[in-house]
Amino acid sequence: MTAAGETRIDRLTFVYDADGTVVGELRYWFGTLLGAPHCTLCDVTHSRWRRKPSFRACADRVGLSIEYLHRDDLDDGLRSIAGPLPVVIGHSGRDRVRLLGPEDLRDLHGDVGSFEAILRSAIAKAEHASG
Repeated sequence: MTAAGETRIDRLTFVYDADGTVVGELRYWFGTLLGAPHCTLCDVTHSRWRRKPSFRACADRVGLSIEYLHRDDLDDGLRSIAGPLPVVIGHSGRDRVRLLGPEDLRDLHGDVGSFEAILRSAIAKAEHASG
């Protein structure tokens, strides 16, 4: 909490709508080549081969620690907050809040600048919701 009693987001968790195992990663990669449904958060953070430099710069500008998880990494506590995937969860101490979900990411088409704008807006909204 801040001095004014507002929530302060101190870290983020990104949960991809993909499995983090080697088989899961390969299945996802080949699926994208064949036109299978894909993870819209992956589109923001990664190019075909690696994390986007533009996203790395975005993460640096946002200035919060980010944990990256896949759907098969979720514990019951995060799963109960996450809802439909992909999702960005904000943490404030021990409290957690769902900041962005698939409905927010769907129309970004991998655009990092647009993602940063809606992420900053969601963080600000969450921080002021309790104040």
